[in-house]
Amino acid sequence: MDNSERKSLVLRNTDEIVTKEELDELLEDKDEPTTYVGYETSGPVHLGHWASIRKLSDLQKAGFELKVLFADLHTYLNKKGEEEWIQAMTEYWEATFRALGLDAEFIRGRGFQEKTEYFHDILEMSLNTTINRGKRSMSEVASGDDDSRAVSQVVYPLMQALDIEYLDVDLAMGATDQRKIHMLARENLPKIGYDKPTCLHHPLVVSLQGTEKMSSSKPETMFPLHASESTVKNRIEDAYCPQGEIEDNPIIQICRFHIFGDDQELHIEVPEEYGGDKHYSSQEELEEDFETGELHPQDLKNSVAQHIADKLEPVRNEFKENPELLECLKEIGHEKPEYIT
Repeated sequence: MDNSERKSLVLRNTDEIVTKEELDELLEDKDEPTTYVGYETSGPVHLGHWASIRKLSDLQKAGFELKVLFADLHTYLNKKGEEEWIQAMTEYWEATFRALGLDAEFIRGRGFQEKTEYFHDILEMSLNTTINRGKRSMSEVASGDDDSRAVSQVVYPLMQALDIEYLDVDLAMGATDQRKIHMLARENLPKIGYDKPTCLHHPLVVSLQGTEKMSSSKPETMFPLHASESTVKNRIEDAYCPQGEIEDNPIIQICRFHIFGDDQELHIEVPEEYGGDKHYSSQEELEEDFETGELHPQDLKNSVAQHIADKLEPVRNEFKENPELLECLKEIGHEKPEYIT
């Protein structure tokens, strides 16, 4: 694969690369550069997280080595749970990622973030960061409102910036809500003697309801990746998908990320009286037919639901074999799926 093909894979289904020139240099200089994504392990692994997992797979195809940071200490500092529970959640997260077939190095934050050298670098970073800058960088990811924010939530972005250096990462990846923290890293890491990272941002996944943010506390807006086949199908059946609308349409977005963005095709069963079956090999073909009315939302939903339910079967099998890993979800109101008795 030449560098133009690698670059195309890196940039597929993304919003921004900071910067394109840096990416060109990286691909030219290294056959196996390193990238990472960090995750707070504070809720179920759901449809929104799957988009970043898919993006990691693109980067792997482009020759990148993958590192996945399960940010246990970040989760604690962001007031998302107590230590024992966070560790149980981290076990569940890692099992989900492995079931999806992601070939990556899985890392726990506490494994390096509590070392003396890291702590000293946090103090150096704090000397170069104003309180207001720290708060702004956390504005899209911090829990609680402004009046209840803790000092730990200002330390959080400094740690996330340092993680990039300590994990020896060439490319930091995240959704667009991570942009402010990444820009803080690019600005302040060089001030303490480290290189600024190249940063890649993919779009946040739209809620299944279309109009509100995806949230694990609002089941109708998403589904966990370990959900039963019937739950996946029901959530997709009830999803926002008006005829002809492409923008902020969750079903169209699922096709973009998880079908065509995974180099797969989509077969849609349509009754003969409505034109017969359709087969799509590209996102562009599907969107054109959907906009013109050649493809009906209900037919699209039915086929997408089956495709996605089938694709998540390895995750369901993982938890059929290891149902105890789902126990931690009960504390935040998520019962085990019905396939586990």
